[in-house]
Amino acid sequence: MDRWILNYKGPAKTWTEALPLGNGSLGVMSYGRLQDETFELNLDTLWSGDGSSKLNKNGCADLEYLRKLLTNRNYQEAEEYCSKNILGDWTDSYLPAGKLNVSLQMPEETAEKYIRQLSLNHALETVTSAGYRRELFVSMADSLLAVHFQAEQGKKLHLEISMESEIKHEAIQECEDTIILSGQAPSYVAPPYYNCPEPIVYEDGKGILFTLAVKAVAPQGSVKCCDGRLLVDGEQDVFIYFTGNTNFCRDMGAENLKKECQKLLDHADYEFLKVRHLEEYHKFFNRMELSLNDTKENQLVETMFHFVRYLMICSSKPGSQCTNLQGIWNNKMRAPWSSNYTVNINTEMNYWMAERCNLSECQEPLFDLVCRTAEDGKKTAEKVYGLSGWVSHHNLDIWGHSGPVGYSGQDADPCSYSMWPMSSGWLCRHFWEHYCYTEDIDFLKNKAYPIIEGAVKFYLDFLFPYEEYYVTGPSTSPENRFQGEDGNVHSVSIASTMDISILKELFGYYLKICNILNVEGISNDVKRVLEKLPPFKIGKYGQIQEWFWDYPETEIHHRHVSHLYGLYPGTLITEKTPELLDACRKTLERRGDEGTGWCMAWKACLWARLHDGNRAMALLRNQLRYTRDENISLVGGGIYPNMLCAHPPFQIDGNFGFAAAMAEMLLQSRKEHLFFLPALPAEWKDGKVRGMKTPGGITADFEWKEGRMQRICLYSPREQKVTVECNGISKTILLKPDETEEISFE
Repeated sequence: MDRWILNYKGPAKTWTEALPLGNGSLGVMSYGRLQDETFELNLDTLWSGDGSSKLNKNGCADLEYLRKLLTNRNYQEAEEYCSKNILGDWTDSYLPAGKLNVSLQMPEETAEKYIRQLSLNHALETVTSAGYRRELFVSMADSLLAVHFQAEQGKKLHLEISMESEIKHEAIQECEDTIILSGQAPSYVAPPYYNCPEPIVYEDGKGILFTLAVKAVAPQGSVKCCDGRLLVDGEQDVFIYFTGNTNFCRDMGAENLKKECQKLLDHADYEFLKVRHLEEYHKFFNRMELSLNDTKENQLVETMFHFVRYLMICSSKPGSQCTNLQGIWNNKMRAPWSSNYTVNINTEMNYWMAERCNLSECQEPLFDLVCRTAEDGKKTAEKVYGLSGWVSHHNLDIWGHSGPVGYSGQDADPCSYSMWPMSSGWLCRHFWEHYCYTEDIDFLKNKAYPIIEGAVKFYLDFLFPYEEYYVTGPSTSPENRFQGEDGNVHSVSIASTMDISILKELFGYYLKICNILNVEGISNDVKRVLEKLPPFKIGKYGQIQEWFWDYPETEIHHRHVSHLYGLYPGTLITEKTPELLDACRKTLERRGDEGTGWCMAWKACLWARLHDGNRAMALLRNQLRYTRDENISLVGGGIYPNMLCAHPPFQIDGNFGFAAAMAEMLLQSRKEHLFFLPALPAEWKDGKVRGMKTPGGITADFEWKEGRMQRICLYSPREQKVTVECNGISKTILLKPDETEEISFE
């Protein structure tokens, strides 16, 4: 049954009205125009660059000198030193592949006859108008876009099909019923905020090769090639198949890429593809359901939740690349923030909902990216800092570039975002969380442990003694600035609260892993240092202190709430530390409820952890504000007509963060404790959830009425004890292997 459908009464006029389709590797934006359609195309491996080093050319930084400046609070000199001797070049950019243009000769459409729908249940788009119908999907099982044009009895189908790309490419080749476009990506694409004489650079032999190919089939008609176009005359049905590929991490030339595409197209059959697509998609989408009492607002909230699950399945699957700032959907050569991986919050937020919302496999592309980054990160640790282990900063790209960017930046303070060597620690959290949910011991031993230990080694070297503590330095609170004793604005100091929060968690679960795997590793060094990390501090306004010293932030309402990492996504601040919980509340009150799309999602997660469902709901409501603004702004986020998150401009992290916040409002877990409905807003008085996951591999189904839990069903793959809390009641349950335990509260 199609419960969750996006409905539109007219075709899209802008990209932010077009609908996203994808299978992790191939992304398509569909405008829904029958007469003159343009499908915007993306390939997840089509990026600029060739993997060459981006590191600062001045050699290893003098950390002793830099730390002396920082501990003496000579921040201006320290920042100048970092900018000159540590920051490197920009990471590479995610690129649009091209456009597939399809023109259909038909009578003028009328609004009354037009219907455009995207079925979230089936990942299918349909468009109907004036006796014509179009159905399309990007196959989850095959790397193909499949489009079926239909006409009523007596109507003809006359189509003209062409392709184009902004990337330099060869002349389009004709091959019977197929046209092929091949090209090579630029070796360099500058971010849009960097003004330079040559922002897009092509070099022979450098750059990813790519191929786009389209085929048309008219069972009762004809297809011919003419001047790089396909001309189709059909009766009732015409089928169009599109595919594309690149040679990223593959030793393949242009001819072999073409053959690969041609082979896929030669075996394309619409009905067979559709069956395979639905089977594969339903394996993921049908794992979970969520429904709320029927109000207009709740309908929108519910639809957004399932739209986010749809986006995750469509943009991040085993074998694809990690979701970037725009998932896989980008139509600009110089996209906002290069459409890369921003790992001081955004990429991590993309995957907050994956485990809880029963899409564990969707994290695999993130793990693959981190593993690539760790290899590059060893070079960064050694060449930039002269330290062991591996490290990454606030930006990554498909190559896994791990160094700090911004050397040639034109802003006054690139250090505020670039001088942050902590993302490796944060990214490790996803490996540990995956193990906690799946209990996959092979994953823990062979993949997680080496990555986590490598990050731990770097931070053990990076920390240095100051007063009675071990502290980080250089250190920033991502993208935020403070006013120093000199009255000036600065960003680089020592031991920001976020740094210490990440390290307390990282070192803590590293020790747990050593115990689980029965290995000693470097646990003794970790124990020694962990005991001497600085504590959380409460500042003069009763807030969680953001920096080692209680400096005033220059933007009270700054979008980043990095110093609350210990509350969420971390679990360092809990009911066992009530004074810190109260300080978190004061911090959030000071920050306010406005911000970018992803910022509001993070705040909703934080309020959920504070068990304030109504305040969390207020943030979600802000996120659902309708906007068309595509200009870069750091406040005023919402959603576009196609329900993609407006930063603005479009960033997909706010979508994923929305679902994470909803999940956190309904179910929280900590140390064999399951907290049901911990932050239920008044608007969600009735509801039902099926297929939500908790650590220990437990699957939870539950239902509530008038704000009170009625029934919980827990399925566990192994025997384990859990304590269930809801309705003010606490029950300890022994779950038996492969059995469902039902708990009634009626």
